Amino acid sequence: MIKKILLLLLLVIVCIFFIIFYLIDRVYINSYIKNLEKNFNVSITLQEPHEFNVVPNLSLLADFNLENKERNILIEDGELSIKKYYNSKNPKLNFNSKKIIIDKLIFDNLTTSGEINEYDLHNILKLTLFPEGYFLFNINDDDEKSLQFINIIVQRLNIPEAYKQFIDVSSNFLNDKSFFSSKIIIDQERITVDYFESLKNEYSITLTGEFNLENEMANLEAIIKMENEKIFEIKIFGNVENPDIYILSADKILDVKFNINDFNQILDSNFDNILNFISK
Repeated sequence: MIKKILLLLLLVIVCIFFIIFYLIDRVYINSYIKNLEKNFNVSITLQEPHEFNVVPNLSLLADFNLENKERNILIEDGELSIKKYYNSKNPKLNFNSKKIIIDKLIFDNLTTSGEINEYDLHNILKLTLFPEGYFLFNINDDDEKSLQFINIIVQRLNIPEAYKQFIDVSSNFLNDKSFFSSKIIIDQERITVDYFESLKNEYSITLTGEFNLENEMANLEAIIKMENEKIFEIKIFGNVENPDIYILSADKILDVKFNINDFNQILDSNFDNILNFISK
């Protein structure tokens, strides 16, 4: 009799376990994806059914595409892995993507490792990420050739060296993809760039700062060096849709302030307008 009762209890526990597993796997995760779509106004498409496991550790594996047409954001062939080892405090996160497009900025072969620092049943509250990969700007062949031509012409003009260096730096990073490594901390409505480092030929860029998603404000600072010597300091601040950009050369000869919309218009305009911009 006692054995039958124990067996029955065991069967009940197993059934409860599988019911909980089903609810988490089929109901909660799908509900969480729908909440993400609603909160961030994005479309998430699972390329194949996700995997949720409880042994040898808690883990979630998902392949997906994400798109926000309004903000021109696309994640292509995203692979997300979240694992919670039973003997560790915080879940580990890994994310890979073949291509990410954010307006005119493209990330190729992005890989990210990280840790979920704080979370509850409804949201991930804080996480630390270490993304690395390649970034480039979305310019066509004609734009690329124009930039190369402008760089050649500018180097021959009788203008201060700082202006020539700035055009050369821009040409180096705009014309081809560049490798980067970084550390990003996402704390609810605040994104902190602990560091973003990229090296291209003799130039290096180090970016730090933060984004406040609640009021859509940015406050970033970039240092550009040539062979480990600082040549430019760039500050980016204001509304994330159209932030102000302030560029100051080490010799203080180049001292320019403009906004991102001005810069986009310059890239789309003719040679005379570009020369007027860099020499004003």
